Amino acid sequence: MDRKLSEEDALTVLRDCEYGFLCTVNEDGSPYAVPMCAALVGRTIYFHCARAGQKLENLTARPRACFSCVLYAENQPSKFTYVYASCVAEGNVRLVTDEAERQAGMRAICEKYSGDWMDGPEHERAMRGMPAVVMLAMEVDAFQGKGNKGRLVEGM
Repeated sequence: MDRKLSEEDALTVLRDCEYGFLCTVNEDGSPYAVPMCAALVGRTIYFHCARAGQKLENLTARPRACFSCVLYAENQPSKFTYVYASCVAEGNVRLVTDEAERQAGMRAICEKYSGDWMDGPEHERAMRGMPAVVMLAMEVDAFQGKGNKGRLVEGM
């Protein structure tokens, strides 16, 4: 329990992480995890992906999934410890079919990863490719963050 982050800190990890692993379940019950870039909007995590693949097959049959991410991790060998902040979010993942929500989800992802270039031609070019992109949304209904000493560490 001394590693549990506050709700606010856990949401900070989800919002600010560079990437995480979307974990689904294969037809035979085995786990399947794939690294994903993601953007948190409220309590919804948006992901984008290609139109086919194991992840989509799994989510179509079994929409319950988790997203596990790490904001930072630093080994401190002389202290036999790690300084870290991580979060695992759970929820059902759905295919985003509403075009306005698809655009908003992609915009959130673009702002997170390419915010300084949102008004340039590269962003316009990326958005023209939206018809080929599948947008997924995880409605987070449970999450738990953990960190060294139960808090985020400044300067990490």
